[in-house]
Amino acid sequence: MRSQRPREAPTPFPLVLLATCLTAACGAGGASSDAASGMETVQLVVEHRSEWRQLWIEGTTDLPDGAFVDFQVAHEMSDTTPADEWPATNLIESGRASVAEGHFWTRINTFNWPRGSVRIVVQFPLPPQPADVEARYGAFGERLAGDNVVTVAGAKVVEVEHVFDHRR
Repeated sequence: MRSQRPREAPTPFPLVLLATCLTAACGAGGASSDAASGMETVQLVVEHRSEWRQLWIEGTTDLPDGAFVDFQVAHEMSDTTPADEWPATNLIESGRASVAEGHFWTRINTFNWPRGSVRIVVQFPLPPQPADVEARYGAFGERLAGDNVVTVAGAKVVEVEHVFDHRR
């Protein structure tokens, strides 16, 4: 077993300096921005939970309140079976959710859904967005940067995907 040396308490100055740097690196609403380039990064996390034939899609983000995220949900059966043979009419769903206090959510009825893989995709900033959100990120995401940014129909979009096995 390796012996551990007692840790020394950090001096207050480096801690204050670190806190100041971290605060300066975050723009309003927590999103990170590069002032020199005018580019913004967005954190977007999506999860799910199933409760009594309801699929809850929930997420966290550093987007400002009032921003909209778009979601698409697709059960694997929607790719392999004609729609008129689906056991439920909503094996493909899409919609919008509003951001409030760093969270967004929506709920989908999964009554009659069979077991199988489900794919959730959440995207931002598909139009329309509130004027302040559009001014900050661009009407077509032109001020977005980061590893989670993709191009969709000529627009830059933050996109995250969550896949899980649905069980009844």
